[in-house]
Amino acid sequence: MGILLGTIFVSQHLFSHSGLLYEVDPAGVEQTITEVKVFPNPSDGRFQLNFEYSGQEKIKAKVFDITGKLVEDITDDLVKSERSVTANIDLESPSSGIYFIRISGGTSILTKKIIIK
Repeated sequence: MGILLGTIFVSQHLFSHSGLLYEVDPAGVEQTITEVKVFPNPSDGRFQLNFEYSGQEKIKAKVFDITGKLVEDITDDLVKSERSVTANIDLESPSSGIYFIRISGGTSILTKKIIIK
């Protein structure tokens, strides 16, 4: 048994927010991303992403590894209904580890962690 010591540097720009975000667009319409769910978590690389979104701006989503390297742009996988967004994601042959899903809509940015086993 051993101990792993080290330092991880993560860009604040990449992972700037994690949680519930409320923003107001120039027209005065609230842009809200809430109830973000990623499951199963941990995953084998196949997972579902669900969240509530009340804004009108285009939504983007990308998956990054722990170093901040883009793994996959999943924007085209997002299916938006009136108040929610869903996606079935399959990261083909991912390495085990921690990944981050960055969701942006308008001026809102949200980051969610997923573990790949």
